[in-house]
Amino acid sequence: MTKLVLSLMCALTLGACSITGQAARDDSPSSQQAVRLAATLTQAARSGDPVLEHVTAQMTGLEDALARGLPEQGNHEAEAGEASHALAAPPDARSMISLMHSIHLASYREERHLAEGWRALQGQHAALGRLQARYVEADLGERGVYLRLLAGPFDTADDAVQACRTIQASQDWCAVTAFDGMPVLP
Repeated sequence: MTKLVLSLMCALTLGACSITGQAARDDSPSSQQAVRLAATLTQAARSGDPVLEHVTAQMTGLEDALARGLPEQGNHEAEAGEASHALAAPPDARSMISLMHSIHLASYREERHLAEGWRALQGQHAALGRLQARYVEADLGERGVYLRLLAGPFDTADDAVQACRTIQASQDWCAVTAFDGMPVLP
């Protein structure tokens, strides 16, 4: 199921570019809808949303339609030939949604505390030793800006959930999230 969702998200994002012939930064309503749908599907896949089981046929049909592309209207062979040789600019990876999963382990006010907290948690949980540490900023309004310590990557949400359960069994806090952010420097 996750592979289907991931391939559909790629098709939605890349399909819009190949069908319209526009660059990756297309601001058309259909492109914006495709980006919103891809984000929704990503979140549903991460959380194991059972709704995905009920829309598999529709997603497969949409994926097939996007793979086939739209039929050409009129005779634009010269234009099509020129367009096929041009490469679209790659999307900005910083603005993309992560397809990997991580676990949120702690939050800190200052960046200098991240590495110290990471080392302490690694000492308490051997399973963290093989993971990478990252952090993301979280603006909590009146409560201030916090730096969330994340560990990952995990290929599936189930792997991240299992790691969280192991950590929670030791009475430590943990939550599954996307594997985003900046690396924690030693």
